[in-house]
Amino acid sequence: MTESTIVLLVCLAVIALMAILIYVSSRGQSSALSAIGEVRRTLDQIVAGGRNLEHMLTQQRSVLNDATEKSMLLQKGSKNRSAKPHKLNSRISPIRLF
Repeated sequence: MTESTIVLLVCLAVIALMAILIYVSSRGQSSALSAIGEVRRTLDQIVAGGRNLEHMLTQQRSVLNDATEKSMLLQKGSKNRSAKPHKLNSRISPIRLF
């Protein structure tokens, strides 16, 4: 999930909050307070979900970085191998039979 997706989710949550507050403002004050409490709980759940996503992405990023480093080491090791067989054949003089 990219930063723009997270920003979009937060914006949607804020829009939902504003819609609920407008709706609640037309109702009584006591019901408005309970609705605000419910909205706060919902927003807390959204934020917790965002933190969980961020934590998972951080873990996945570290795993990918480790795999990339290992791959780079293997590629460097394979580049340092001896010459390819077709290059060796040109250096070996042909064997003459009698």
